[in-house]
Amino acid sequence: MAHENPPSVRFRRIGRTLRELREEANRSLRTAGRDLDRSPSNLSMIENGRQPIRPRDLGQILDYYGVRDGPLRQSLMYLAEQGRERDWTGAYQGRISPAGQDLASLERDSGRICSFQPARVPGLLQTEACARAVITSGPANPSLDVAGLVAFRLGRQRILGQPDPPRFEAVIGEAALRQQVGGPEAMREQLSQLAHQSRHDHISLRVLPFSAGGPIWHSGSFDTLELRQPGELTVVVLENLTHMSFREKDDEVAEFQRFFAHVWEIALDEARSLDLIEEIASET
Repeated sequence: MAHENPPSVRFRRIGRTLRELREEANRSLRTAGRDLDRSPSNLSMIENGRQPIRPRDLGQILDYYGVRDGPLRQSLMYLAEQGRERDWTGAYQGRISPAGQDLASLERDSGRICSFQPARVPGLLQTEACARAVITSGPANPSLDVAGLVAFRLGRQRILGQPDPPRFEAVIGEAALRQQVGGPEAMREQLSQLAHQSRHDHISLRVLPFSAGGPIWHSGSFDTLELRQPGELTVVVLENLTHMSFREKDDEVAEFQRFFAHVWEIALDEARSLDLIEEIASET
């Protein structure tokens, strides 16, 4: 039976690879399904990422396509295991979108997270007051679960304080530091937290100053998440007013990675960025 939630990034990657393996083997869905004792529709749902797959079943399909021990098999099996793992996000089912839960799960499994935020502080570094102000900044919405969304965002931040945390690199636009999100007091607290966080070895913050000009207009905000080995999965996360989306194709991901490397180089280095953060805090 199909999973009740939209397909997760992990299962989409598994499915896409299985479809490629089937096509390389020149087998139709009907033929592969018959040989694997599965219906063509079931195999199609797996290939489209809409059907979670147990590691045991994935192993059977990989055996069928001749994928023995090696990096590809290890990576896919790892993604299948992690994709079925239960974590703290389950408590928010029905309150947080499936995409939001998928994001938190991927963050948990990441070895490196890069964030480009030209107009706001990255969610993983927001204070409670700032997170609440950002979440409620749109038109009034009585159905918005503000408490749940704030608690979920703060819960995601625990990955930065866990043992062996991911490396977190962020390029933040100067505008994000100067906007009075939540008011002067909330912004002073936010800037103080940024300064404090930037002193951790696994967190690197750079500010893209107003003087940098053009690059801010070439891209909206985005994050790239690189899963720890052996996951071998890098995904780009985009958010807009109404929803979150993921970019997973290698060529698209590479474009975002190149752009991030570019803005990282032209932004202020960490020391000058910290100086600017503290200067703006003193003026707030």
